[in-house]
Amino acid sequence: MSEDTNAGEAIEDPTDLRFVGPATATVLADRNVDATDIAGRRVSYAQLVEAGVNPGVAARIRREHSLPWSFESTGADLKRRSTQIRGLGEAERAWVAASSGDWDADQSPSSPAETDGSGDPKAAETAWRTRSRPTPVTALPSVDAESAALLAEAGIASVRRLATADPDRVADVLDLDASTVRRWHEAARDRGRRE
Repeated sequence: MSEDTNAGEAIEDPTDLRFVGPATATVLADRNVDATDIAGRRVSYAQLVEAGVNPGVAARIRREHSLPWSFESTGADLKRRSTQIRGLGEAERAWVAASSGDWDADQSPSSPAETDGSGDPKAAETAWRTRSRPTPVTALPSVDAESAALLAEAGIASVRRLATADPDRVADVLDLDASTVRRWHEAARDRGRRE
């Protein structure tokens, strides 16, 4: 939240809030959305958009004032947002998209406890941690234990890290043949595409 607005103070002019210009102030006034509610985090991003605020402006207001995305999260909302998060694998996207619903219901089909099939939250977390564990570089046929130890000196212990590393730089740092490191790199990339 901006330092010049205090959540407890009434705000006379909505344009005193950062990212609220005259057009947005008019939209807010027409829909009876008070600027004090924004500063007090009593308005969500979804409510701003529903009121007619441009989604890009609403996103800036949400970030500036730490507003929640929505007070009522729906499965469709999480599914949409899961596609917008960078760096997630397909399985992670599916988990985020399926994570809406009644978190208190033990047998809810969207409950994370269902991920191992038992319904037990501890078993579900253990199953999730097992699936999320990085694949060691020794899983690649071309990388033996000695080569894995060398790669670890450069901070490369997983297939994912090897796939994203610059093979020429790794070869230079470890004083290895560049063609060998490129071969490992390509093998890691191929495995990543299959998973």
